[in-house]
Amino acid sequence: MRKVGDILVGIIFLFIAMVFTIGGIRLRLGTPMEPQPGFFPFLGGVTLIVLAGILLVQGWQGKSSGTQAFGKLWGPLILIAGLAAYVAALEITGYIIATTLLSAIVLRILEAKSFWVLSVIALMLGVGSYLIFAELLGVPLPAGVLVKFW
Repeated sequence: MRKVGDILVGIIFLFIAMVFTIGGIRLRLGTPMEPQPGFFPFLGGVTLIVLAGILLVQGWQGKSSGTQAFGKLWGPLILIAGLAAYVAALEITGYIIATTLLSAIVLRILEAKSFWVLSVIALMLGVGSYLIFAELLGVPLPAGVLVKFW
């Protein structure tokens, strides 16, 4: 039996993907070694075309998975709230603290098994990404309350 919802969603995403792909082409693609402004929107559009096509075929054949309409809604809601808090607190607390806390929230939503594992991975993500971007690549990131220690 055909799944009309999946077919409709597939068509909508196919339309969105075509808009991204055409927009990327209009901005100039460049090459993989020297990408121009339209390169990544084009790649994103092509990827979305493939995924929307898969959804359309599965919906047409009635083979798409029968998922719940909303599933666990608390996870995405907490993530959105965490992202809003991250943006608000980034300048005040600094990159390392804000990113560590956001990483902990994401890991908790993904149901990390142990508090210690969650803490260590979140801290490694915060400090590690700061070292890569700020120290190695020279990207200026907010130091926040840690400015006294840097």
